[in-house]
Amino acid sequence: MKKWIVLVGLVLFVLPIAQAGIGVFGTYWDSKDYDDLYGGGVRLGSAIGAGFGLEIRGSYLSTDLFGDDDNAMEVIPLEAAVSWTLDASDMLKPYVGAGIGYYVKNLDFEADDVWDDAKVKDSVGYFALAGLNLVFANATIFGEAKYNLISEDDEWQWRGSDVREKYSLDGLSVNAGVKFGF
Repeated sequence: MKKWIVLVGLVLFVLPIAQAGIGVFGTYWDSKDYDDLYGGGVRLGSAIGAGFGLEIRGSYLSTDLFGDDDNAMEVIPLEAAVSWTLDASDMLKPYVGAGIGYYVKNLDFEADDVWDDAKVKDSVGYFALAGLNLVFANATIFGEAKYNLISEDDEWQWRGSDVREKYSLDGLSVNAGVKFGF
């Protein structure tokens, strides 16, 4: 139920600003414990004045996008961010920002001789980001680095042991894509 409340809240947040701009991007996330995640996403946002902007993002990432892992982690980040853009020139516009997110997780887990059980739960977190926009009329190419801090309750239990390990999604992610202004 929490997922739907957050999703409805994000949609209601987006409706008034969706006319300002939409973008698509590819993403790479170097998580602390879940290996590398790859994927893509969409972002909607609007300027609110004095270089500040509001944005929401939704994406899909997986550890199994390019391989056939026995244990594949999938993450769907639903995020909202505030950013400040420096008007350095007509074409180059660096920016910094911060945001919060709700992270829907799914683990495709196969027990083996080492791991007995794995439990993952959806999480909340926050992030800081810095990037650069290359502006061409109504189209903008962007690249950014984002550091994610995610609250985690995921547990992995070793077979035949009372040892449990906590796993984290904290880590650096890199996004690159294009956005279009309306």
